[in-house]
Order: sequence, then C-alpha cells, then structure tokens
Amino acid sequence: MDDKKTTFSDSRQTRAYAAYYGLWVGLCWAASFALSMYALTHPSVGSLGLILGLCSLPLGVWLMRGFRQTIAPLPLRRAWHMAWMMFLGAALICTATQFVYFAYFDGGQFVRSYGEMFQQPELHDMMQQMMPGQDIDTMMNEALTAFSTTPPSQLALQFLFWNVLLATFFAFPTALFSFSRDLP
Repeated sequence: MDDKKTTFSDSRQTRAYAAYYGLWVGLCWAASFALSMYALTHPSVGSLGLILGLCSLPLGVWLMRGFRQTIAPLPLRRAWHMAWMMFLGAALICTATQFVYFAYFDGGQFVRSYGEMFQQPELHDMMQQMMPGQDIDTMMNEALTAFSTTPPSQLALQFLFWNVLLATFFAFPTALFSFSRDLP
C-alpha cells in the first residue's frame, strides 16, 4: 500500500513540476513566435525568434536535470512523461499566444507580408521550377485568401496540432538527456 501512495505522490509531483517547467518553455516559445511575427516588418530580428525557439530544448533539459538532481530521480519512462507534459504545457501557452496575436494584433499583416514575399521574382521563379505547368500566381492568391478568411479560432486549432506534434517530437530527446542513468 505504501508503494502505491509513493507512486501516486511521485506522479503528482512530476506533473506539478512539469506544468511549472512548461510555463517557462511555453514563454520561450511564445517569445519566439512574437519575435518571428515582429520579423515580418523588421527582418533583422528574424533569426532571434528561431534561436529562442531552439533554446527551448536545452532549457527543458536543464530544468529536468535540476529536478533530477535536487528533487527526485528520473527513470527514463518518468523522464519521458515529464518532458512530454512539460512540452504539452508549452504548446498550450504558445497556442494561446498565437490565437491572441491573430485575433487581436495581426490585422492582416501576416498575409500582406507573405503576399509581398510571393511577389519577389526569385521566389516566384523558384516556385515555378518546383511546380512546372502550374499557375503559381493563382495558387498563391488562393492560399493567401484561404488563410486570410480562416477565423483565429481555427488557426489556433491548427497551430495546436503542430505544437502538440512538436512537443511529442521534443519529449524523447529531452528525456534521453535528463533521465537518471544510475538507477537499477
């Protein structure tokens, strides 16, 4: 009976810390998204958003190693569960940020920026080479029109899907770098 209580307590503790760590990783993802959207009008900060997003992996490993060293050992399965929960929390925070951005702050800037980008001759020629025989202008206009008419709630659901997929993808390497190797 004592083992079950300890396991339940450990599970609650792991979930609680995963949620807390997910907050920090989610803020990192949200800031990365914000910088990426800011880069649409100020291209010089574009790589900062990418770098900040990529820094979420080492941040997650560092947070989970701190948990392992100061609070409780992390077998691989528990480490994977904790990493997955942490990145799911981050995915929810990032999706909420994306919804708020597209619902209240974007005002069509995203579609305008991509429309201008598709008008560049280099990109137009590259896309024509990738899809010979296709009417690139019509196809891009249809895609931009579809995106601009999609409500922010549907965009948020699409972003949520990709964020959860990213969370699932990031969880295993994070667990591999942070689990306790000295457990029996």
